[in-house]
Amino acid sequence: MRNIVKQLNPKLLHFASLEFFFWIMCAAYYPFVVVYLSSKGYNNTTIGMIMAVNSFVLVFAQPFWGMVSDWLQSVKKVFIILLTVSACIYLSVPLYNSAFIIGIVLAVLTFFESSMAPLLDSWVVQGTKSEESISYGSVRLWGSIGFAIMVYIFGKMTNIFSINILFPSYAIFAVLTILICIKIKTDKPVVSVSFAHLKVGKLFKNYYYIVFLIFATVLFIPHRSAFIFMPKLIEELGGSKVELGIAYSVMALCEAPIFLFSKYLTQKFKPVQMILLSTIFFTIRQLLFSIATAPIHAILIQSLQGPSFALFLAGTVYYIDSHAPQELKAFAQTFASAIFAGIGGIIASYGGGWVIDNLGLVKMYQLGIIISIVISIIFILSFPVGKLLVKTADIKE
Repeated sequence: MRNIVKQLNPKLLHFASLEFFFWIMCAAYYPFVVVYLSSKGYNNTTIGMIMAVNSFVLVFAQPFWGMVSDWLQSVKKVFIILLTVSACIYLSVPLYNSAFIIGIVLAVLTFFESSMAPLLDSWVVQGTKSEESISYGSVRLWGSIGFAIMVYIFGKMTNIFSINILFPSYAIFAVLTILICIKIKTDKPVVSVSFAHLKVGKLFKNYYYIVFLIFATVLFIPHRSAFIFMPKLIEELGGSKVELGIAYSVMALCEAPIFLFSKYLTQKFKPVQMILLSTIFFTIRQLLFSIATAPIHAILIQSLQGPSFALFLAGTVYYIDSHAPQELKAFAQTFASAIFAGIGGIIASYGGGWVIDNLGLVKMYQLGIIISIVISIIFILSFPVGKLLVKTADIKE
């Protein structure tokens, strides 16, 4: 076994370990934050409002920390700082009872925590670019595997002990992740030019980029609502935190094959084809959620995470890259992620909670079906419109 490890590419081993332990840490937070807030007795609207504020913070946090990492010329330093501060803040959450105070604490946590995943993605891409034997997908899949294993274990632990077991667990894996970070010598900035010299306005004049931002933001609303309120679905179907853990495990495991074969997929299909195919599976998921009658149904539906979210993510990275100017490619990726995850998350969080409280959980999924279909049709129609605009511009010139 030791000989096999020695034969592995050191960069692959280091970055795969980093992804593995980082996403184990995340498994103690993302899937259970709504469970924790529910355990405090807050209604869905209050929970949705707290999550919406977090999404609002995300919009500004990701570009900000991207700029800081560029200024310091180091992803590694910023990543370690964010890990340390996030662990300290998360450990303090059980000390508060007021919904208002917890909302503020989680918003501050989001300011530091939300940028870690895109920074890690950038670090992996930059750090392995010169390695032909390593692809982003071959590294990222270990994050999905780590998340899948531990989210199930954390679900069982919360049943045996209490939800509060997650807070020290997060801190422990944050420390392990920091130790791995220290061992990695490769460290390159997220962007290659000074943020002050980026002509961002040039990007916002790009028709295809702006249309995609609108499309992705709207598409993410029902997807994020389904993710955020998955605990509510499992509970309504008669399941426990163990079934919730299994559902998230299945979700993460089904991302791995897409990430593993992402390089092959991008060679076989155009990015926009991958994105449009993913919208079909996003819609199917909403439909199946709306008719689920048992916890096992919700668990099985999560197997569509691969051909929906993972396929969308893989296509999005290359689609944005193809439409962004050379000097704005990194910023275009970071900004897009902040917009569709942030703005979409705001509407998904508050809107989803309001719909559940006033119209019911099933209605949220039914609205999700309509939103997914309508925005996908508009996105398809945007391409002939774009061609017409280009022709019109050429005639004027």
